[in-house]
Amino acid sequence: MLHKKKHLLLAIALATSTQAHADRRLADIQVTANRLPQSQADVLASTTVIGREEIERLQADSVVELLQGRAGIELARNGTRGNLTSLFMRGTNSDHALVLVDGARIASAADGTINWEFLPVAAIERIEIVRGPRAAAYGADAIGGVINIITRQAGEPGQQATLTLRGGEQNTRQQSGWFSSVENGTSLSALIDHERTDGFSARANGGDDDGFEQSTGKIALRHAFADKADLRVSLLRSAIDYDFDDCGFPYSQDCRGEGTQQIASAALTTHVRSDWDAEIAIAQTRESRKRIIDGVFADETSTRRNELAITNRFITDNGGAALGIDYRDESLDSSQAYSQDNRDNWGMFANWHGRFARHHLSAGLRHDDDDAFGGFTTGSVAYAFALSSRQEIGASYGTAYKAPSLLELYGPFGANPNLDAEESRTSELFWRFRDQDWRLELAAFDTRVDDLISFTGPNFTPVNVDEARIRGIELSGGWEVGRLILNAAVTYQEPENAKTDERLQRRARLFGRLDADYVLTDWSFGATLRSASNRRDIDVQTFADSHVAGYGVFDLRAAWQVTSTIELSAKVENVLDRQYQLVDGYNTQDRYVEGGITLRL
Repeated sequence: MLHKKKHLLLAIALATSTQAHADRRLADIQVTANRLPQSQADVLASTTVIGREEIERLQADSVVELLQGRAGIELARNGTRGNLTSLFMRGTNSDHALVLVDGARIASAADGTINWEFLPVAAIERIEIVRGPRAAAYGADAIGGVINIITRQAGEPGQQATLTLRGGEQNTRQQSGWFSSVENGTSLSALIDHERTDGFSARANGGDDDGFEQSTGKIALRHAFADKADLRVSLLRSAIDYDFDDCGFPYSQDCRGEGTQQIASAALTTHVRSDWDAEIAIAQTRESRKRIIDGVFADETSTRRNELAITNRFITDNGGAALGIDYRDESLDSSQAYSQDNRDNWGMFANWHGRFARHHLSAGLRHDDDDAFGGFTTGSVAYAFALSSRQEIGASYGTAYKAPSLLELYGPFGANPNLDAEESRTSELFWRFRDQDWRLELAAFDTRVDDLISFTGPNFTPVNVDEARIRGIELSGGWEVGRLILNAAVTYQEPENAKTDERLQRRARLFGRLDADYVLTDWSFGATLRSASNRRDIDVQTFADSHVAGYGVFDLRAAWQVTSTIELSAKVENVLDRQYQLVDGYNTQDRYVEGGITLRL
C-alpha cells in the first residue's frame, strides 16, 4: 500500500508527459490546489484540467484561446496577439489570479501584468485551473484562483520526436519541434518553436495591420537516483515582437513592443520514507519589456524574481498534507525612475485534506511577511458530504490578499508607498456528480474584496478606497461516451462595486463555452462555441463610460491521421465572421482559416 502511495506521489508531482493518455479519463489528477497530488474528486475546490491531448485536439494558437470561456474565466485583449490581455477569474480583477509556469510566478514584478504570448501552446503539457481563494497555499494574488501551466517533459521510454508545420491567413506561419529521450532513469527533452503573423489592425478605426512574432526554446533534464531521489532542471526562454496602437501622449498608432522572458528552475525531491517526500525547489524568472513609439525608443523595464520553496509532502491512508516555507525576492531596472526597486517575501504554509467515511475535510493556513507592508495571515477550510459513491455536496470558506505592485508603491507617476494590501473573503457552496463517463459540477460563490486599489487625481495616484462584491454560479461538466467528447461550462455572475453598485468593467454577467469532438479511428471532427453577454467598459481615448455588446463565436476543426507518423489538421475560427469586441474600440479576429501537418518519429 505504501509503495503504491509513493509511486503515485512521484509520478504525479513530476507532471510528465505520460499523463497525456490519461486526459480522456474524467477522474484526473492535479497538484495545484494544495501543493500536493490529488485526484480532482478529492479537491474541495472547483477545478479544471486541460491536458495535452485536448490541447492538440482543439488546435489552439495561444493560451488565451485555451482559457477563454472556461468556467469562471473571461479574457479581454486590446486587439492582436502580444497586446495587453486581462484575465478575470470569477469576476475579480485581472491581477487577482495567480499564474504559474511549472510552479514559478510569471506576472511582471513591476506592475503585475502578464503577457500570455510568451508561452507557446507547443510547450504546454497541461493547464491546471483552481477557482476560488488559494492564498493559504501560495500567498499573495490568489484571490480569484490559480492557473498552473505545466510544460512538456520527457515521459515514455526511448526516443521520440515531433515536427509541426502550420500556416494560415494573414501570412501566419508556425514551426515547432519536440524531442525527448528516456534511458536508464535519465530523461532529456527539448523544444523549439517559432510563430509569426501579419495580424490585423488592433484599433477598430486603425489602418495598418499589427503583426506578432514569437520564438521559444526549452530544454529539461531529469534524473532518478534509484528510489532515493529525483532531480529536475529546466530552462525556458521566449522572445516576442509585436505591433500595437494607442501608445504615448498624444496617442500614436505606430507602436511596437519587444520582450523576453526566461524561466530557469531546478528541484530535488528526496524520498525520505514511502509516505514522505521532501523537496527543495528554486526558480528564477527574468523578463524585459521595451516600447518603441514612432520609431523612437520610449521606455524599457527589466525585472527579476528569485524563488525558493522547501516542501514536505505526506500521504496517509485517509488523505495527505503539505508543509513548507518559501521565499521570494523581486527587483527591477527601469528607464523610468522608481523610488525603490526591490522587495522580498517570506511565507510559511500548511495544507491538509482527509476522508473519513462519508466526510471529506480540507484546511490550510499560511503566514506571509512582506517587507513592503508587513505580515499577513490567510486560511481556508472546506467540508463535503458524500450523498453516494458518485455525488457529494459541500461548502468552503477562504481568505486571500493582493499585494500592491512595485509600480503602485514606488513607480514614476503618482505612486503611493502607504498602500495596504487588498483583502478578500470568499464563501462557496457546491454539488458535484462523477461517473465513469461523465461529470457535472455546480458551484455558487460570494466574494467580497476590501481596500481595492483605485487611481485618482491628475497623476492617477493609487489609493485603497473601493470595495467589491461578486456573486455567481458556475455550471460545468464533461461527457465522454464512445467516440463523442463534450466539455461545457456556463457562468452567471454579478461583479459589482460595493459602493456604487456599478458593474465592474469588462466583465459579463453571463458567459460560457462548449467544446464538442467526434473521434474516429483516423479522423476527428470538432466545434467550439464561445459566448458572452454585454460588458461595461471605458473609452480609452475620452475615458468616458461605454458598453460593449455581447457576442457568440463558432469555430470548426478536423484532423486526419494519414499514417501512424503523419497527421493533417485544419480549423476555421469565427466561422460566421461575427464582428465583435472584447475591449471597446479594439478589433477581434474575423473569419480565419489555418491548417498544418504533424510528423511523429
